[in-house]
Amino acid sequence: MQGESNTFYSKGSKRFKQKIYSKKTKKLNMGRVSDFKWDLNQVLNKMPEDKAGLIRGPLYAKASKIGFDEAKQFLKDKEDEGLIDKDIALDILRVLSKYSKFR
Repeated sequence: MQGESNTFYSKGSKRFKQKIYSKKTKKLNMGRVSDFKWDLNQVLNKMPEDKAGLIRGPLYAKASKIGFDEAKQFLKDKEDEGLIDKDIALDILRVLSKYSKFR
């Protein structure tokens, strides 16, 4: 039913209206944001504070607003730049996947 439109009668008239369903993407679960931030800080405590700040904010924004795949690509880019090492990137990815859901 994703991407399809349903037709139904409106309450006051006999005209058809269309209801359009948006495509669901995997994003951060906003009900568990505080837990996500705590776990992310536990992982980022292994890094220097100036580098951790460059990861924390953009990662949270991408995961909550755009989607999981974009946050994953952001982590891969930062790993390629040499800002974070592979072990920390994998730990962050585990935390992201733990607190993500389709919405």
